Amino acid sequence: MSNKKSVHDLIRNVATANMFKTMSSQTSSENVIEMIRKFSNDQLDMMAAVAGVPEEQKELYRSMMRGEDNEFIQKLGDFESKLETGDVILVTGMSNSSKMLVNSQKVFYAHARSSHVVIVHADFICIDAIPSVGVSNRLIPEIFFEVENDWRVIRFSNIKEQPYKIFPKKKSAKKYSYCSELARKIFYDSNIKDCNIPKNSIIKPCDFDKLADQGGCWMDITNSVKPFIEFCFEYKAFIKITSKLFIDGLKLNRSCNQERIEMIRKIRKAQKQRKISNNVASEAIKLIHETEGKMNFSFWDSL
Repeated sequence: MSNKKSVHDLIRNVATANMFKTMSSQTSSENVIEMIRKFSNDQLDMMAAVAGVPEEQKELYRSMMRGEDNEFIQKLGDFESKLETGDVILVTGMSNSSKMLVNSQKVFYAHARSSHVVIVHADFICIDAIPSVGVSNRLIPEIFFEVENDWRVIRFSNIKEQPYKIFPKKKSAKKYSYCSELARKIFYDSNIKDCNIPKNSIIKPCDFDKLADQGGCWMDITNSVKPFIEFCFEYKAFIKITSKLFIDGLKLNRSCNQERIEMIRKIRKAQKQRKISNNVASEAIKLIHETEGKMNFSFWDSL
């Protein structure tokens, strides 16, 4: 994915700063990191407990907070096959409603087996749409919590470097997303060609099951990425810690994007009320759009 700072680059030096939800505006994150590295074992163990780190992994946590090389970093770098941006995860929940959803799809595709579609955003961070939450980033251990064992991961073999849209531009419905539709939007609005995802008005999880079964430009990579997913479960507390900055950064970008949208609305209102000239309004809006264009991520509802 272009313009994406790897999660791996954030682990050693920034994860420690995430342990504090508030800090003085005069205190830099570097100073916080240096302070934490001087903590005693007991102090770091207390932080580990708050972070949900298992007792047997507290020594690892201490090494991580002190910026030392450790087994988590080593194992993370040793995988031959890991999840990549754009990989599609197909799962079926254990609830009755999930099983009913699968059965209801068999009229469209006899081999339907999935009730939910997830897109890998970066490393062990995914994006999906679920009831009551909507579109959000979730981690691999959260995605695979209480799902059947017959899950699959498929990869579009012709994918190239593409821009990523956190909330992809929506053509069919601008105010909501469901899981399989979100996946379709991500691929089509990222201008990924010949992915064979149906452009029907209703896109279903079974449509992705069909892609997985047919093969062709979609590869089933389930077996190759299983060790990486198992790693995510083994070190789920550390996955959460190291992902926090990435996800918080997305939320910050989202908040800044909303501020720019509101600013454009105010400019247009002032223009309509003739409080500012058309030229001034046009220049101000152009400047905002130029700022938006320099951001690492764009959003479906950008003006």
